[in-house]
Amino acid sequence: MDRPDTIVKIQTLGRFGISVDGITVAADWPSETVKVLFCSLLSPLDLNFPWDRICRSMWGVPATPDLRQRLEEICIRPLNGFLIRELGFNPLVVGTEGIRIVHQGIHLDVLEFYSTVLGGLRLLSHSNHAAAADEFSRANLLYTGSYLPGIPGKIIENTRYDLEALYRTTVMDSMPHIRNAGCSVGNRNGRYLAV
Repeated sequence: MDRPDTIVKIQTLGRFGISVDGITVAADWPSETVKVLFCSLLSPLDLNFPWDRICRSMWGVPATPDLRQRLEEICIRPLNGFLIRELGFNPLVVGTEGIRIVHQGIHLDVLEFYSTVLGGLRLLSHSNHAAAADEFSRANLLYTGSYLPGIPGKIIENTRYDLEALYRTTVMDSMPHIRNAGCSVGNRNGRYLAV
């Protein structure tokens, strides 16, 4: 997989958009089904997607050899060509077990949010409240809205629900506990408040 020296940014929180070196790309998808498949693969909660899960998400039935072939013809081949044309490379890895996106060379906002929350939880578990407060404040700034709003699909909808729950129960609900430890917590404007 050859990657040119470009920076691909994918925004999924609050809205969906892809840019390469600051220029918006991927405005005209081959089909809505191809777009939903690609967006399904962006979930930070799963890095590998087995064929069975993709088929159940796309068509509501388990994977069979015929369905997998149909998926490749209808979605994967058009998606491969589309990504090469729009991004300059193809980040998809298609194997016998399933499909995944290689994130090297791609900045994915939802992955940054998810990693930041996990980092905050790790720091909190080690009683490093000040550093955890910084991570949760950063996660709060990164969470600019619902995950892939308006885009359908079972994987997307489940991820949207799980990320909203993670944001509410971890980032927002952790703040009172951190406040009790006497830390500073940032607000959405990036200002720090004494708590």
